[in-house]
Amino acid sequence: MKAYLALATWLALASGGSSGCAPMPQYNEADCPVYTDIEEVRVNPAGALDRRLRVRAAFKVCPPEEGLVEIKRKRIELRHELIALLSSMTREELEHPIRIENVRQAIIAHVNERLMKKGSVIDVSITGFELE
Repeated sequence: MKAYLALATWLALASGGSSGCAPMPQYNEADCPVYTDIEEVRVNPAGALDRRLRVRAAFKVCPPEEGLVEIKRKRIELRHELIALLSSMTREELEHPIRIENVRQAIIAHVNERLMKKGSVIDVSITGFELE
């Protein structure tokens, strides 16, 4: 019995210590690139055709190579998803005191759910935000 427990422990350690859990990523998040090659998005907020929202964003994607390749390849879809998301937000949402953080979190969730399959957006930096 002791030999079996020792072997099971050794196998668990040799396999990275995982017991059915997903393996740890083989990259450091600090090494993940930021994708900035996307134009400013301009939309009318939901229910406010007389208002204009202009947003610029940068996307930190992981894993470093696969994530960047995927988001570059899907840049048209990315722009479409941003337009769909931002134009669905109301003026009240876009005038909220923590609107930038709310928009940032919504973009991360929306893009990862609707667009990214091999990589993921781990952070979004809003580099421009103007509601006219």
